[in-house]
Amino acid sequence: MHARKSQLHPMEKSRDLQRRLYLAAKRSRSRRFHALYDRIVRPDVLWRAWLEVRANQGCSGFDGVSIADVERHGVEDFLGELAFDLKAGRYRPQPVLRVEIPKPDGRKRPLGIPTVRDRIVQQACKIVIEPLFEASFLPCSYGYRPKRSAGQAVLAVKEALVRSWWVVDADMEGYFDNVDHGILMGLVRRRISDRRVLKLIDQWLRAGVVVDGRRQKTRRGVPQGAVISPLLSNIYLHTLDRWWQEHHAGVGRFYRYCDDFVVVCRSRMAAEKACEIVAGFLRRLKLNLHPQKTRVVDVGRKGFAFLGFPFHDTGRGPKPASAELC
Repeated sequence: MHARKSQLHPMEKSRDLQRRLYLAAKRSRSRRFHALYDRIVRPDVLWRAWLEVRANQGCSGFDGVSIADVERHGVEDFLGELAFDLKAGRYRPQPVLRVEIPKPDGRKRPLGIPTVRDRIVQQACKIVIEPLFEASFLPCSYGYRPKRSAGQAVLAVKEALVRSWWVVDADMEGYFDNVDHGILMGLVRRRISDRRVLKLIDQWLRAGVVVDGRRQKTRRGVPQGAVISPLLSNIYLHTLDRWWQEHHAGVGRFYRYCDDFVVVCRSRMAAEKACEIVAGFLRRLKLNLHPQKTRVVDVGRKGFAFLGFPFHDTGRGPKPASAELC
């Protein structure tokens, strides 16, 4: 068995590691994993992390080093030096370069760009720890997960609307800027006990950002654009998924894609109740629903959009001037 594993292709070796970690986590929902750091610095894991970072391209970060620069100077040497620094405890993440990109409505969305070096380490960490959390994530969560997509989320909502017509069309207020680091790290510790991995994640959260050449501290939030951020966001909001399914599934069907979610209900009363329930739980996570963008919608009279897909009204009755705010 050991000989067979040693002959696996580096990509397949890392996938085999993921399968074993997933199955171990699936067998025990309460198990905390240690000895993960050494797996992050494995050559096959770092090489796969590099390939995935290169495939995603992206700009250079605060240090100005691009993917092309890494290739020009030698990928193997770069990864070897990175592995040495990680093993020696000398790795320190650089601050995230903050840029603003235009949104369709004319506003701008802040985007954080870590260095290529930091993106590789984050990707390696994600390769190792994601299976531990995937074993617990629920089917109602679709965003940035293996073998799940926005299209699947849209289809699930469409099917739910066949029998239910009232929807909580929810929007969180400044989600990525308001994630509480203490709560998040507490949730990560439920699965991970390896202190060096916990230190890595904490360092990424507190690395700071560079805006217009000036470095700023980050006391809360996760940077949009960082490789590790979608997984951390799902860990944070998995508490909402699980709490809803365990205690309030009878109120309505809950569908989430990262920080975007809807609740499909059979009546206006149920939808308004769902809105109040979710708002109350989010306050425990130190988050809030956006008061102007969160609505209770009668889909039979007015449409709404989820993940950019419009669900149009069905023409069953007169159209009100606007949807109800919850």
